[in-house]
Amino acid sequence: ISDAERRVLKMIYNNESKDDIADKLCISIHTVNNHIRNAYNRLGIHEKAEFIAYADRHNLFRDEE
Repeated sequence: ISDAERRVLKMIYNNESKDDIADKLCISIHTVNNHIRNAYNRLGIHEKAEFIAYADRHNLFRDEE
């Protein structure tokens, strides 16, 4: 996944809203949704709960606290 997608996914993982993510990253909500959709497609994931489980299983953000 791209760096931009990873930034958005980390914020999703930390339970931030899409609106807050858009505001904090100075991007549109449409771009946030595109990053999520593209990353989920690359990872073979279909929904947020599945992503959270994937991130936990693969320790995606453990070293970035």
